[in-house]
Amino acid sequence: MDDSGAVELILQAFNRWLACLGFLILTAIQAQPVPKITSVSPDWVQRGTTSVVVLEGDNLSQINGFTFSGDGGLTATNAPPPDRNAVLESSRGGIGPADNDEKRVRVSVTALPTAPLGARELRVVSPTGVSEPVVLNVDFLRQITETGGHHDTNHAQTVELPAAINGVIGEAAAADFYRFKAQRDQRLLFDVYAFRAGSPLDSSLALLNAEGKELVRGEDVNGLDSLIDFTVPEDGEYLLQIRDFRYQGGKDFKYRIVAGESPWLDGLFPLGGQRGQSVEVTLRGRNLDGLAQMKLKIEPDAPLGQQEIRAHTARGYSNPVLFEVGELAELTEKEPNNSPTNANALTLPVVINGRINNEKDVDQFKFKVEKDQTFIFEIEASRFGSLLDAVLYLSDAKGTVMQQNDDAVGADARIEQRFAEAGEYFIRVRDLLDRGGEDFAYRLVVRPPKPDFSVTFFPDTLRISRGGNAVVGVEVQRQAGFNGAVGARLENLPPGVSAEPLLVPPDSTVSPLIILHAGEDAPLGHYPIKLSASGVLDGQPAIRQGKPQANGRLTREAFLTVLDKFSFELEPITLSARMEQNQSTSIEVQVRRYNSFLGDIQVSAEGFSSGKEPLARNVDSQPVTLKGADTRVTMKLKAKLDSETGSRLILFKGEAKVDGRSVTQYSRAFPLTIDPVPFTLANSLPRLAVTAFPPEKKSAASEAEFSVKANRRGWFTDEISLAVEGLPEGLAINSTNIARSASEAGFKIVATDKAPAGKEVSLTVVGTANINGRNYQFRGSPIVVTINAPAAEAASAAGSDEKNAATK
Repeated sequence: MDDSGAVELILQAFNRWLACLGFLILTAIQAQPVPKITSVSPDWVQRGTTSVVVLEGDNLSQINGFTFSGDGGLTATNAPPPDRNAVLESSRGGIGPADNDEKRVRVSVTALPTAPLGARELRVVSPTGVSEPVVLNVDFLRQITETGGHHDTNHAQTVELPAAINGVIGEAAAADFYRFKAQRDQRLLFDVYAFRAGSPLDSSLALLNAEGKELVRGEDVNGLDSLIDFTVPEDGEYLLQIRDFRYQGGKDFKYRIVAGESPWLDGLFPLGGQRGQSVEVTLRGRNLDGLAQMKLKIEPDAPLGQQEIRAHTARGYSNPVLFEVGELAELTEKEPNNSPTNANALTLPVVINGRINNEKDVDQFKFKVEKDQTFIFEIEASRFGSLLDAVLYLSDAKGTVMQQNDDAVGADARIEQRFAEAGEYFIRVRDLLDRGGEDFAYRLVVRPPKPDFSVTFFPDTLRISRGGNAVVGVEVQRQAGFNGAVGARLENLPPGVSAEPLLVPPDSTVSPLIILHAGEDAPLGHYPIKLSASGVLDGQPAIRQGKPQANGRLTREAFLTVLDKFSFELEPITLSARMEQNQSTSIEVQVRRYNSFLGDIQVSAEGFSSGKEPLARNVDSQPVTLKGADTRVTMKLKAKLDSETGSRLILFKGEAKVDGRSVTQYSRAFPLTIDPVPFTLANSLPRLAVTAFPPEKKSAASEAEFSVKANRRGWFTDEISLAVEGLPEGLAINSTNIARSASEAGFKIVATDKAPAGKEVSLTVVGTANINGRNYQFRGSPIVVTINAPAAEAASAAGSDEKNAATK
């Protein structure tokens, strides 16, 4: 071999090595799973500071970024290693403290001094995708995390108020103690957030003096959460104790105590106002420094719906209370209005702000409607934290109750009424237990039904490979009779990634799919995406922003991650498929393998039925595994007898193991249509019994009857020919059909002595009809026939068996 040949062999070997190296790098990226966050601790940060929080979950070792959804003002980076008083040093290096690993990462979160208070969604980013979110809250208070070991008065953790104390009752029968200084006549509030945040803790909170004597204890003020309002009797040190009322504990028994001389809002009235108007609100609370009333200006473009309001004084910020911004005209109820004679007059539609002021108080309102008008009367109270358990009564002018309701939405009542006659009517509000007071405020919203729609889509974290496909499920929620078509399209897609707009037909309940495709040159990385939906309401175009979902929970944003090309692709060769209920079809799928990938690939069919029901609700299909170099697979689908008819998009999912990790790839979508069967058959009886007598001996026991009923679908009325399969010798059955437009036919079975006595046989009735030149066949459920021997023969056979047994 000359030198040029040797060089050529070396280059070929080098190129093969590069290809293998590229494949290893590519498969390592593909195989790396998406990061997952299960918890953040602490889950509160103080604005104007930098805090270290700890994220726990899976696949966190390759985190290279963080993203926040919601109001701005927050940034995050990987936290530096913590300061240690002692470390371990290895002799040859390469060994050090594990501050971050696959399941844990420390993060430095910086909140600007101007960061709005409230919740954010925090996600982590890696080269392989974006995690689902966890909630991180921004507070104005200094955040204190328990240090541990403070389970008695001698080891109480010292804290400075005001502060928010974050801890956990980690063990059964444990208690946490905190020591603080206070001055005489200070009014201190200690508010526990546990039950309201989803913690299993049933808190019991106590204040003790410096000697450990209990001064006050609080329990079950806000649900299972404790609240203590304490005026300091003298200067000195005091102790705060928290435990579970049932002496339980565990890692999930988390709590947060807002402690200090901060302002506190017990409530405000009214609970809302009209957009573009001003409203005078009355405040009730503690440490408000004389703040009892305030006029609020609601901007014309203020966001509709509920939002949080806090009091801000020289002492700081109060706890939040809810306030609603609406579009309808508003008025405040005027007392007395306890009877029809002094009922407040209304002009509909309207929002009434009211309060059940004392025990057995009733608020009554009168209004006029035109014939055939429909209105909804809805109480909004418990959703604002009001104690009112409302009952609504709708009456006519004579006092006859037409409707009443309690607890339509939580403890809030709701009535919808179409008025058959024009005239005057009354709506009445009271508390179910006849309670009342300042904490029993409500909003009574009276409006006509307003057809509308909203759209959700899922998942909120998508991954797509270059040259590959990804799937987004879309669900339309129709309100107040809206039945129009809805268009949906994904927005903010990166260059090289495309998705066809989607049209959800009128009245559709099927969750359609949007299929994304990434070109070979689509830029790698992660991108926030949105979904825009359009429809027609009252003859005018209407746009709604889709809301992303993660495991059924709404999130604020959705993200798409573009990855490098996967090791394989799926491509259906069949362009479309059609089958009838209870029938089957086959679909050919081609698999393209890249970079010498020869691993097993499991291929399965996916899609949706009504709502979010999976394709399997209507179609049976078993996964098929491709081995080694296999590049083509035949998928068999069978529609169930009761499957939904019509067309839907389905696609195929390929799953493989690469370097021990799971890799998933989707095919493009294609339409599958299921047509209704023209008829089905049902037997009147599942089991029968006959006795095998000789022909000359007539007995009713040798005969049995049953009928077959046809369930005709749609337009089909033709005759159905019937045949019975499985008849053994000695059983005879009459021949019959189901006549045109008829629904039933009867059969009689007659047994002779040639029938297999002592046996059970299975018979199947098969119906056949010619429909548009095609023979359609339906097989009914089996009928089990028990063939008995005559009594004398049975007794003789039994005696013979006993004799043989005795001889033996």
